[in-house]
Amino acid sequence: MIEFDKVTTRGGDRGESSLANGERRRKDDLLFELMGTIDELSSFLGVARAGCAAAGTASPRGAGSPELREVAGLIGGIQQTLLSVGAQVATPLGDPNYARLRLVGAEEIELLEQAEVRYLSRTQIGERFVLPGDSPLSAQLDVARAVCRRAERCIVTCIRDRSMGELIPSQQYLNRLSDLLFVLARFVGANEAKPLD
Repeated sequence: MIEFDKVTTRGGDRGESSLANGERRRKDDLLFELMGTIDELSSFLGVARAGCAAAGTASPRGAGSPELREVAGLIGGIQQTLLSVGAQVATPLGDPNYARLRLVGAEEIELLEQAEVRYLSRTQIGERFVLPGDSPLSAQLDVARAVCRRAERCIVTCIRDRSMGELIPSQQYLNRLSDLLFVLARFVGANEAKPLD
């Protein structure tokens, strides 16, 4: 059982928090804003993943949707990659631990692109502007997409205003991710709304 003091350290009571190397900064520092937005994105994705997993295993007739189970698995992998993005943001480039980080690169970006192509081929998307809310799960993915766009805006500020060019692959990942989430929202909405036989 974890002890109270391990969770509630009171270290942030004066409005400061620590980066991975122990450096203290204000809680409203741009880096903490970015880390918090990435955490928020992963949390919204977790809601969508749980919903897709539940819809994938049970329905009123007892047969779940394998398509939604598949999406749940994809989202879980994305959440793992977002942990890597957050760790990179939290660890200064000159810190010895930075070299041990799993950094986002071309492979992770390509996986998103491949998934987008795969789901686009299985989804009908009209040419009109999409109004979120066609189904509960698609709406959750649209919220995640909007938060992803905010995370991308924040990471661009870090790159340009803080000279953190090492985050460029992560920015590209977030850019591709928001596109994929748009497609997944449409795919999930169509599958969630399928009438029962």
